[in-house]
Amino acid sequence: MTGEAALIALAAAIYLFDCVVLLERGQALIEARWRGLALSFGSRHYQISGKAVALMNPLGPFFFAVRSLPLFSAPVKESVRVSRAAAVLAPLAWLVFLQLLILFVALPYCLYRAPGWPFFIALVLAYLNATVMLAWLVLRFRKFSIPARPLASLGFGWIVCLPLSVNCLRAAGVGIPIAVDATRAIQLLAEKETARSDLAAQVAEALHEVDETDERHARLAALGRELGAEAGHGRL
Repeated sequence: MTGEAALIALAAAIYLFDCVVLLERGQALIEARWRGLALSFGSRHYQISGKAVALMNPLGPFFFAVRSLPLFSAPVKESVRVSRAAAVLAPLAWLVFLQLLILFVALPYCLYRAPGWPFFIALVLAYLNATVMLAWLVLRFRKFSIPARPLASLGFGWIVCLPLSVNCLRAAGVGIPIAVDATRAIQLLAEKETARSDLAAQVAEALHEVDETDERHARLAALGRELGAEAGHGRL
């Protein structure tokens, strides 16, 4: 493998790794798609430190993504609704799409075909666009009264490692505290059966791990019955 190909492969690998999100038990990854919202509860087989591994769509960094509350977690003071988070993030979609084109189309092309000034100009444009996206995110967070502190470390990573900047919209989104749990998020979906069955499976697993004398056991059992009843109603 040539040096240019290795560099491109490394950038792609960094970006793909950044698409990985860790989810707590009963926590859903909520992603925007062309036809509405999609929910994922991560892999049932792969976990890191007890958290499920979920992969955001690598081909859609210009769609926002957020994480719901874990099971039986209460919203914090700064929590916002999914629609409010979407209003904060959605305007950056075109800048993210531009960054995707620069990083994975323009720069590789220039690296092979025009390694001189065209490559340098494309690199400068990538850094400039990353800076603009970071500044715009900070302004949007402040406008909607969302804590912008996490953007400091995220933004540093985007500038130091450009492939991370392609995922800036979703990385910022999963850091926003959302006031919606997975059960409520499922109600927002047009296609609910898969998401409901995934959540029911996680509830069943949690039931086996919680002692029957624990208050959470009764709440988990009630949620499991509710999900089962809703699934049965959906099949009629």
